Amino acid sequence: MPAKCIFSYSDKPDISIVVPSFDGSRKGNVEALVEQLKLQTYKSIEIILSIGESPNGHARNVGVEIARGKWLVFIDDDVTLEQDTLLTNLIEPLNRPLNGPDKIGMTGPSQMVSPDAGRFQRWCEKQIPRSYSPIVDDLTDSDMVTHMCLAMPKALFLTVGKESDWLLAGTDPDLRFRVRQAGYRVVVIPQTWAYHPAPKNMATLIRFSYKKGSYSAWQHRFARDLAYDSPDGHVGNFKAKTTLMYRVARKFVRIICELAGMRPLGMIYDLSYITGYCHGLVRRWS
Repeated sequence: MPAKCIFSYSDKPDISIVVPSFDGSRKGNVEALVEQLKLQTYKSIEIILSIGESPNGHARNVGVEIARGKWLVFIDDDVTLEQDTLLTNLIEPLNRPLNGPDKIGMTGPSQMVSPDAGRFQRWCEKQIPRSYSPIVDDLTDSDMVTHMCLAMPKALFLTVGKESDWLLAGTDPDLRFRVRQAGYRVVVIPQTWAYHPAPKNMATLIRFSYKKGSYSAWQHRFARDLAYDSPDGHVGNFKAKTTLMYRVARKFVRIICELAGMRPLGMIYDLSYITGYCHGLVRRWS
């Protein structure tokens, strides 16, 4: 199914919001997200749904093909918004002159777990890597700007080569890497956040981490040159290219720390990830 614009305030919107979704609903969350976007204080928007396209990078590219805005905002279909100023906050730094060493190419909100999340999800927030990033008071260079919710100029998106059409894993670090290589900063916006759900129960957590591990193994086998390091938390200055042995050692140290720190969900997550990774190294991918 091709992407379609389901809502627009004008024929020449400033912002094109692209939401990839496998079924166009995500158990009703897409409909709720659309209503939340309509309530944003920034009104010059269009909302584009890219339904049934896969993988996600390709789905976003399909959406961008019909985008008319100067700026792009990508939002996952399971995200919930609370702030009606979120779009305004994301776009303001991008509207500054794009020159000099301080130029900003990609912005995103802090990633939070919804206030009505269950106890298990709260535990995940505290123990699962990259499931949470704290709200900041200043413009902060960060590797936690993800497709959960991010904004960037459409011209820059096209300049860096758009999304990968075929990557099953690693589209977030791949796009961030190319934006940084082009000389732009990737930043989290002060006092701005969106809600991204954590796994609701143990079975969901194990499936989620196993799948991530399996897809990471696929990337190691078929797209090794596009594998980048993804540090936890708000980190702006780090080495993007690391060796497999370095990542394995870090995972081993993390498990030891989780065991010592009594973080069982983190340990289960990492062990499930490793299991999925090992399976992904030997499975036949179609």
